[in-house]
Amino acid sequence: MKAILHIEKLKAYYDVKAFGVDRYVRAVNNVNFDVSEGEIFGIAGESGCGKSTLIKVLYALNKPPLTVMGGRVLYNTEGGDKNPLEIGSKELQKLRWNFVSYIPQGSMSVLNPTIRIKKQFLDVIKAHHKGTDAKEAIKLSEEHVSSLGLPREVMDSYPHQLSGGMKQRVTIALATILKPRIIFADEPTTALDVVVQRGVIQLLKHIQKELHNTVIIVTHDMGVHAEMADRIGIMYAGKIIEIAPTREIFKNALHPYTQYLIKSLPKVGDKTPKASAPGAPPSLDSLPNGCSFNPRCPYAKEDCYGSEPELRKIKAQHLVACCVAEEAKNGKN
Repeated sequence: MKAILHIEKLKAYYDVKAFGVDRYVRAVNNVNFDVSEGEIFGIAGESGCGKSTLIKVLYALNKPPLTVMGGRVLYNTEGGDKNPLEIGSKELQKLRWNFVSYIPQGSMSVLNPTIRIKKQFLDVIKAHHKGTDAKEAIKLSEEHVSSLGLPREVMDSYPHQLSGGMKQRVTIALATILKPRIIFADEPTTALDVVVQRGVIQLLKHIQKELHNTVIIVTHDMGVHAEMADRIGIMYAGKIIEIAPTREIFKNALHPYTQYLIKSLPKVGDKTPKASAPGAPPSLDSLPNGCSFNPRCPYAKEDCYGSEPELRKIKAQHLVACCVAEEAKNGKN
């Protein structure tokens, strides 16, 4: 099956000028992976690893100081492969909301506080489907909101009249009104309590099941990935360092960083101390030679300080970028 989303050697840096010297923050640094149609693909990693920047680039929201330095992003559309980083603004506008949509981080604040929810749905539909009758657009919006389990009363509300969780649900409904084939969701459960988080997760899963679309979800919350994702890509210092089915990541992580990530998670009834990775992540404008994790890795050897390890297939659907994956798996120091 051909991937609906293909990312190849993608590099996107922030151009930060400090003390008169050009410096680059390598937020997305040679990223490669594919996402299949109908899949929920999770991207995990600690804060500052480049997750949100990656999603912005995949949706072609890169603006200075963020610059794409190389690589390709391909959408597999009915009209053939499209690179959102190279096509014109008019063609990109046609793809957005119809083929691909984006739920930004802090998306509860994207709703216009001065107009009713109904008008916001109407504006989106008429902007992307010119000539649509207003009554038809309102009917479509109300049916969509109702199908997602939201009360129709929200359509006549202003954003400030809704709770945080309801605003998030409305934002998700707005992003999916035109039934896009790909949804990018950047930290969709941030700043929500656990009960509301569960509701948002269930809503996203419901939409994916009903529309049979593809979801790429970014979050540092491994519990959300465990609940939603079919596969998970682990990101560290701007690179994807491990990709595997969700169960495989939790049961048989191979990269030392992924292992620390899993071991640090709390478990019901387990009161033993949790150990996170030693040290701190490297600065993205001054990465170490070789593997970026080598200063923190207890298994690091000479090869780890040479060239950067590339993602390699260990077994079906399990890829890892690590020179010491076997040692880490067996716990040999």
